[in-house]
Amino acid sequence: MRDRQHRTPVLGWIAFSALVALAGAGAFAWAQTAPAEDATQYSSFNGRQTFRSFCVNCHGTEGLGDGYLATELKTRPTNLARLAAKADGVYPADRVRASIDGTVAVAGHGMREMPVWGDVFIWPEEDTPERRETVKRKIGELVEYIRSIQEPAKKP
Repeated sequence: MRDRQHRTPVLGWIAFSALVALAGAGAFAWAQTAPAEDATQYSSFNGRQTFRSFCVNCHGTEGLGDGYLATELKTRPTNLARLAAKADGVYPADRVRASIDGTVAVAGHGMREMPVWGDVFIWPEEDTPERRETVKRKIGELVEYIRSIQEPAKKP
């Protein structure tokens, strides 16, 4: 019993230290994020988590278009890390946002009648202003994560 009581404070301090470290990592990632076009700052750290859940199967872990499903698709997924390089060094945040939210049709993302990603975070029974704001934030975070993985333009 005495040994158990002795370990409890140590485990508590370890857990507390881990939480502080994670909070610091999240704050650091947020501080490194460039502001989006609407002047709202989004977390690329959180966007990375969403990317891992929804995008990695086709776009790959590094966003290079080499996910494990890429070979099964008729059209190879876009190399998301080269978007800025293809746009003369300017990251096309508005185009990326429109591709994710369904404003612009992306053949690989499905038909507009039933888009794969358009309103994926909104369930019809939960279509409230608060839920729409959550979706906007998630999309903004994805846009910022994709900004963070951009490769530098190659020299000619």
